Amino acid sequence: MLEILALLLIGFIGGFAGGLLGIGGGAIYVPAMVLILDEQQHLAQGASLAAIIATAAVGGYTHFRQQNVDVRTVMWVAPVAVITGFAAALLADSLDASTLRRVFAVVSLYFALTMIIGALRQEPATNQEQEIA
Repeated sequence: MLEILALLLIGFIGGFAGGLLGIGGGAIYVPAMVLILDEQQHLAQGASLAAIIATAAVGGYTHFRQQNVDVRTVMWVAPVAVITGFAAALLADSLDASTLRRVFAVVSLYFALTMIIGALRQEPATNQEQEIA
């Protein structure tokens, strides 16, 4: 019962973060499943990707309706992402869990630090920019 409650909480937080931040929830799902539920890295990533299908569909549709989707960008990014996602899933399957966990951690840390540094360097938005957003 406790595991089900933990999964529901992970789903809630991941879904909220996915819809709010556009991250699909994977940045929440995988670490939470591995660290809190002691799930194997491969299984956590697989479950995360499966859950992200629903999160991305609903979040993407909502953002599309709010005119926050550049369809031209999606047309270029999506086909490449599908192909490389397939290839990377095969690569992930060939790695042992420890290596895969390290790769996940390093990539997550890199993007987190890049976002933090970029946010610290960015000028505060003017009132006009805030109204547009």
